[in-house]
Amino acid sequence: MNLQSGRRAHFMNETSPLIDGLYASARRLTGAGDTADDLVQDTMLLAWQSWERFTAGTNLRGWLHRIQINVYITGYRRARRERLARDRAGEAGLAMMTLTDAQEAVGAPDGGIQRSGFGPKLRQALDQLPTEFREVVVMADLGEMSYRDIADCMGCPMGTVMSRLHRARRSLARSLTEPTVVAERSAA
Repeated sequence: MNLQSGRRAHFMNETSPLIDGLYASARRLTGAGDTADDLVQDTMLLAWQSWERFTAGTNLRGWLHRIQINVYITGYRRARRERLARDRAGEAGLAMMTLTDAQEAVGAPDGGIQRSGFGPKLRQALDQLPTEFREVVVMADLGEMSYRDIADCMGCPMGTVMSRLHRARRSLARSLTEPTVVAERSAA
């Protein structure tokens, strides 16, 4: 057995038991099975490429979920930039033809609440959060990770995780309720 085969076998032995959890988390993030499969595949590819940087004995689950969250956020930003570019170019017909299931769900009359977990208002509010707050919300509320796992993943104390999560949720609640109140006042 050569060195590469041994490395691959070690990687597979360590990560295989965690793939179901990654898939469940990806499913909650994307709202679509095929997109979740792609997210898990991209996560595992990046994990494999970075395997020699992983420190044995540390939190492998947290490390993999952190990679997954980063891949998801990067993909979301990329898709958003591509949609904006298409809209600016006036290719609305092309944009409609290339929407994914998750993007269609977000544009659906229910705002994507039923299929993708959250609608455009929440996505916008999440985008406005500072990165460290957004990451904690995504890991805790969408990834359903424990405070300890998030703290290990982010390399900070558990109290910091709880504080960031509280402040992020409070900011999200404020962002989501203020426009509604303003709209109701102007309608009256």
